[in-house]
Amino acid sequence: MKRSTNKSRKIHIVPEGNGYAAALIALLFVEALFLFILMAVNILPGKYEVLIVLILAALDFVVAILVSGRKRDRLIKSTGMVLIFLLIFNIGFASSGMFGTYSVLDGIFAGTKAPAPGEPFNLYISGIDSRNGIEETSRSDVNMIVTVNPHNREVLLTSIPRDAYVHLHMNGELDKLTHTGIYGVEETIGTVEDWMGIDIDYYARVDFQMLVNLVNAIGGIDVYSDYAFKSAVTDWTYVKGWNHCTGKKALYFARERKAFKGKDQQRIKNQQKVLKAIFKKITTSDALLMNYPEILKAVEKDMQTDMPMSMISALVRNQLDTGDEWDIKRQQVKGKMDQKGTWSMGPLRPLDVCIINEESLKNCADRINELAED
Repeated sequence: MKRSTNKSRKIHIVPEGNGYAAALIALLFVEALFLFILMAVNILPGKYEVLIVLILAALDFVVAILVSGRKRDRLIKSTGMVLIFLLIFNIGFASSGMFGTYSVLDGIFAGTKAPAPGEPFNLYISGIDSRNGIEETSRSDVNMIVTVNPHNREVLLTSIPRDAYVHLHMNGELDKLTHTGIYGVEETIGTVEDWMGIDIDYYARVDFQMLVNLVNAIGGIDVYSDYAFKSAVTDWTYVKGWNHCTGKKALYFARERKAFKGKDQQRIKNQQKVLKAIFKKITTSDALLMNYPEILKAVEKDMQTDMPMSMISALVRNQLDTGDEWDIKRQQVKGKMDQKGTWSMGPLRPLDVCIINEESLKNCADRINELAED
C-alpha cells in the first residue's frame, strides 16, 4: 500500500525572522498612533474613518503575506519590506500632520462655552486691520453677525456699518461701533447685544491677512460685482458681473468704498458677497476635504475665536458627511451719515458717524432672532 505524499501547506501570516516581525510591529504601532490622533481630531465622518481602517487592514495583510515564510522568494520579501517602510514613512508623516491639526485646532478654538452642535447660533465676526498680528488691539473695521441654523441649513449674514453711532456697553456713552474694538472684542459684543436685543453665542476676530490666505487655500472664489471699478489703492480692476478672485484681489474687492456712490453701503454688500462666495466654495465643492490642511494653516495665525473645537468638528464632519448646500441670505443695518462727537475722541471733535434707522435695526434684529430661535 502506497503512503500518501501530500503534505498540508502552512500559511504564515506572521513573518518568520526577527527583522521582518519587528518591521511589521513597527508598522502596526505607527498605524495605531495615526488612528488614535485621527479619532482625537474628530473631523472626519464615521464612514471615512471606517474606510481608512479597512484600507490599512488590507495593506497590513498584503505586506504580512509578502514577507512571511522561510522559503519565500527574496525579491518578494524585499518588496514587502520596502512597502512596510514606505507605509511607515507616509503614515508617520500623516500622523505628524494630524497631530499638528489637533494642536492648531486646540489653539484656535479654545473656547470655554458648552458646545451645542446642531443648534442655531450667532457668530460675531470682527475684522481688524492689524499691522502686528491678531493679538494687537485694533478697531473693528468689519462687523458682521453670522446666524447659522443647521436644522434648516440656513445662514443669515447681517452687516453693521463700522461708523454706527451706538451706546457703549461699559458706560452707556455714545461712540462709533468701530471704536469698541479698542476696548476688546467683549466690549464690541456687549454693545451690539444691548443695542440690537440679540444674543451672540460666539465671536471670531480675524485679520485681513486671513482672508487672503483662506481664499488662496481654497483655490480662489467667484464674486459678482454690481459695478465695473478699479481699486483706489491698488492696480486691481473688476468688471461688472462675475470676477474670479485670488486672495489679494478678493481683499481689495471687499475693502473698496471710494469707487462707489454708496461708499460704505456698497462696501458692506461686497464684504457679504466675498463671505458668501467663500462659504459656497467650501460647502459645495471638494475644497473642504481636499484642502483642509491649507485651510487650517490659513486661519492659524490670523484668527481668534471662543467657539469650541468640538462644535467646529461637528459642523465640518456633518458637511463632509452630507455635502448638502446651504441657503445663504443677506441683510444690512442701514442709516445716514452725520458728524457727532464721540466718547473715545471727545465731544468737541466731531467725526463721521452713521445714525442708524430704527426700523432697519428692528427688522434686522427680528430676522436674526427668528432664525436663531427656530
